[in-house]
Amino acid sequence: MSADVKSDRPTDAEIPFVVSIQDRLRRTDRALESWLAAHGVTFLRYALAMVFFWFGIVKPFGVSPANPVVETGIFFLPFDIFFPVLGWWEAAVGVGLLFKRTIRFAVYLMVFQMLGTMIPLFSAPSMTFSQFPFVPTAIGAYIIKNWVLLSSGLVVLAKVDLEDDQ
Repeated sequence: MSADVKSDRPTDAEIPFVVSIQDRLRRTDRALESWLAAHGVTFLRYALAMVFFWFGIVKPFGVSPANPVVETGIFFLPFDIFFPVLGWWEAAVGVGLLFKRTIRFAVYLMVFQMLGTMIPLFSAPSMTFSQFPFVPTAIGAYIIKNWVLLSSGLVVLAKVDLEDDQ
């Protein structure tokens, strides 16, 4: 069919109900986008709070699956003291993320703790990589994902800082 021959079939723009559906979808998408812009970081903050509290609170009770990784990676401190302290620290980060007044302090605690979680990548590479430095083990991947948690915490802090400035 040549370009100058008009088809008898109507285009989407010529069918009223298609235009109506497209318009509704656009409005719905914009409303959702607006709602997420207003509330998405709050959901992120609560999700981080839950993860940090949950992963932290099991450590002092000795039921964390992270015991062997931390014990191997933190060779320069007594494990029986360090591990419960780490757990309470993480739980404090989780609780601190729940309240606007303590978010900044909680994120600072998180940054310090998250940098510490990276230690086993270098101190125990045989445990964290099957082929250093490109193929992580399950434990290595568990540690590497902490960059996402760290970045999320920084986003939360930036949002709180922006709200404080207004």
